[in-house]
Amino acid sequence: MERLKSILADKVLDLSSGSGEEVKAKIEKIQRFRDFANALKSFMIKYPAIEDELISMVEDGDFDTKVASSRVDTIIRLADTERAQAAKVTPQIVEPTGVEDQSLLDETEDSYINPDDIPMEIYEGEEEALVQTEDVDFEEIESISEDVVKGYVPFEDVKAEEHVDIEESSESEEDDSLDISEEEKAAKRKQTIRRVLQIVGIILAVIALIFIIKFIMTHWQTVLIVLGIVVALGILIFWLKRKR
Repeated sequence: MERLKSILADKVLDLSSGSGEEVKAKIEKIQRFRDFANALKSFMIKYPAIEDELISMVEDGDFDTKVASSRVDTIIRLADTERAQAAKVTPQIVEPTGVEDQSLLDETEDSYINPDDIPMEIYEGEEEALVQTEDVDFEEIESISEDVVKGYVPFEDVKAEEHVDIEESSESEEDDSLDISEEEKAAKRKQTIRRVLQIVGIILAVIALIFIIKFIMTHWQTVLIVLGIVVALGILIFWLKRKR
């Protein structure tokens, strides 16, 4: 920043020796350029290339702040992209040394289990008890078979009974559904009638209000007179009752 300031001061001194409108305009441009550079002081510390670019512009006699602003933006953008690319570089993988390899091998050898060292257990299953034909009592088998025959029901009878039960249950369900549907229809009818009556009542009330408002607007004088008479009579009656 100090180099840029000294170069700008030299330019101002060179121009101050002359006179005329062009010299004044150029000095004003240099002052604006100097103010612009002062505003970028913090950026120059972070991006040193900005100061070099501005010095090159001053040496070329270009004091346009718009051009300087665009060049500064370009420098900042390029510097940010370079930093981002440098941050994205992946670190190199460090290969393990021979000592680490040896330690890994030792650990694997320690964890290795020899199958011969595993104790073997011989499984002896329970012997199934063989039933001899001599131990079976045929009289018990005959009695069990007779009981089964007594409790046997033919398949046709079971099927017929189930069919009758299913028909009866389906008929009862249909009757219940019909009753429910009729009740729902009656409730819906009542609800619709109520809504219609409510709507008709609201419409009639609105019409009556419209007529009352129209009557009051056209005959407001008579309405006021009648109200005044009613109020006066009410006050008189109240006063007489109180007096009595």
